[in-house]
Amino acid sequence: MKSYFIEEGFEKVVAGCPVPIVIAGGKKLPEREALDMAYRAVDQGAAGVDMGRNIFQSDSPVAMIQAVGAVVHRNESVDSAFQMYQDIKSDIEA
Repeated sequence: MKSYFIEEGFEKVVAGCPVPIVIAGGKKLPEREALDMAYRAVDQGAAGVDMGRNIFQSDSPVAMIQAVGAVVHRNESVDSAFQMYQDIKSDIEA
């Protein structure tokens, strides 16, 4: 099921849902904030994320998809994923 992440009680939504939940990215956020939202959602039980505009409207979509993937699939911290985003973005721009 696809749902928006909520600040308080998201883990209760996940626990009460009989199927896995994937969060919707919602409005475009600054990259670090989007990574933080993805991290918190997965940490609280989301099976995945659908970040949409937070990927394709990013300053560097390639870097952002890799950073989001690191959060979702490798449980990278927000700081580590954001650093990855910045490093990949710099490499692409060089």
